[in-house]
Amino acid sequence: MTIRGIGHRGYPAKYPENTMSSFQAAIELGFTHIELDVHLSKDGIPVVMHDYKIDRMTDGVGEIRDYTLSELQEFSIEKNEKIPTLEEVLRLAKNQVIVSIEMKNTKLYDSVEEKVFEMIQKVDMIEQVYVISFDHKSLAKLRELSSEVKIGPLVNKLRRSHFRLIEKLDASYIAVKHDGLKEKYVNRCEGLGIQVVAWTVNSVEQMQRFKKYPSVLVTTDELEKYKAYHYPDTSSKLQKVIV
Repeated sequence: MTIRGIGHRGYPAKYPENTMSSFQAAIELGFTHIELDVHLSKDGIPVVMHDYKIDRMTDGVGEIRDYTLSELQEFSIEKNEKIPTLEEVLRLAKNQVIVSIEMKNTKLYDSVEEKVFEMIQKVDMIEQVYVISFDHKSLAKLRELSSEVKIGPLVNKLRRSHFRLIEKLDASYIAVKHDGLKEKYVNRCEGLGIQVVAWTVNSVEQMQRFKKYPSVLVTTDELEKYKAYHYPDTSSKLQKVIV
């Protein structure tokens, strides 16, 4: 069973976010996409974590950029997991799911665009990823590096002016906060062949709204709830799952 949707940081409602177990769970549930967040270690290795500090997720403290990869991997996440590298997650996902890579806190790092693109090339996944960011200048740098890589601006609310940005970046995606979408702009994106991504849709009420927009690619933390709501024939426990 294939579930058209994005596992946000894997399956964080049940597993530590942005870990190998979380991504593996999303893949095993049949989701078509996973989303992850990328920072750079002190030695320039793309690593997967949402925050620019390790305090919330690990037994260590401090900023990711102040540690080498080997130092970062001395710290543990819940259930004794380690901070994964972008390469590790891409190799797990290859030929299984599409990966949405969010470049985080880009101004903290030198050459993050180059490092991310190099890793995508190394794993040979140019056709299986797209890169998003709130830093639209960073996306422009990535576009200068490659005309092939798929990119998408992150925005809180989709506005008319964003269509000029989409054109300027030659973007294939636009990632919008779930309550920042209007039907007329969803329809316009459909006409232009731009994939709208909504984040992060976790309640049944929010899921109900997006049934009106079947073209929108929905990001969720609640993978089994989303699966049960949109694919009820796959679960005899629908009411238990979605309450």
